[in-house]
Amino acid sequence: MSQTFLFSIEQLIPGIITFLVSVFLVLSKNWHGKLSLDTTDGVQKFHLHPTPRIGGIALFLGLICAWWLTSGATAQLLGQMLLASLPAFAAGLTEDLTKKVGVRDRLLATMLSAVAAWWFTGYSLTRVDVWGVDVLMAYLPVGVLFTAFAVAGVANATNIIDGFNGLASGTVMICFTALGLIAWEVGDIQLVQLCVIITVVIVGFFVVNFPLGKLFMGDGGAYLLGFLLAWVSVMLPMRNPQVSVWAPLLVCGYPVMETLFSMGRRYWNNSKAGQPDSEHFHSLIKVNVVNRFVPHLSQPVRNSLVAPFCWVFTVLISGLAVWQYNRIEFLVAAWFGGFIVYAIIYSLSMAASGEKTPVAHKACNNKF
Repeated sequence: MSQTFLFSIEQLIPGIITFLVSVFLVLSKNWHGKLSLDTTDGVQKFHLHPTPRIGGIALFLGLICAWWLTSGATAQLLGQMLLASLPAFAAGLTEDLTKKVGVRDRLLATMLSAVAAWWFTGYSLTRVDVWGVDVLMAYLPVGVLFTAFAVAGVANATNIIDGFNGLASGTVMICFTALGLIAWEVGDIQLVQLCVIITVVIVGFFVVNFPLGKLFMGDGGAYLLGFLLAWVSVMLPMRNPQVSVWAPLLVCGYPVMETLFSMGRRYWNNSKAGQPDSEHFHSLIKVNVVNRFVPHLSQPVRNSLVAPFCWVFTVLISGLAVWQYNRIEFLVAAWFGGFIVYAIIYSLSMAASGEKTPVAHKACNNKF
């Protein structure tokens, strides 16, 4: 691939490979289903039939194909990222197959991937565009540790929003599109190519996952895509000083906000950080919007109608980041403004479902 960004039919091949592997995983579920099927038991389960949750395999093979077909500096960078992603992907896939890898272990594996990515690529966060903090970030051990923590957070956030057909994969594609547009505006063609390559691979999985949910990406796929999204978000402002660190943070705003809400909710409910519940934003949309207004549709179709609501929010805040990627004050205001809007919509959804607010939950818990 040349340094001049040109789209070619060859770039579609990785997406086709991902699609074919995804279809094969669906058709062969009787062979591997004992290990790979996601059951219908659990508060976060909305699908009707046991479904393979190893779509991460298709995504990883598609990315390997993309690396094989790419050349030059872009291929080198993609290869370094894929090599670094192995701990995160392996921990997630192992959880998909064994159901025995806890959240803490997956987070530690993703932090290891982040440290490996810093070692291979040389990039880490050296600034967060906050006065005083950047002095500490300039100290390499602090910068690398903060980078590892941030990358693990985004990867885990991607896993948290993986609750309905197309939700996580569609959201990540929107995020990569936004990051690619910012990279295009600042002339970073390598990152543009990376964003296009990864998005094309995701499309190959997306058409099998959405709308009917024949295959789930699982923890392996979620941690893989989350890691890649986080690392591109690290490299974009570090390679291009005119891009504020807050721009990729705003691009990733929806999964990050959902994670912060989940952490806060579980704290108030005296629940463990990794304890599943049915009070995620996407779960409330399913109950209060989709089920209420289109109850006559089949459950698989209703499951697929949740994602577009979250996509709209992601497009809006990502668009603001693309528009003003170098204006720190605007980006900070947009992030907190988006958080407030998210909080209002979430609170209204909780009220509409008749659920107790997190504070009310704690009050009830403290009585007994």
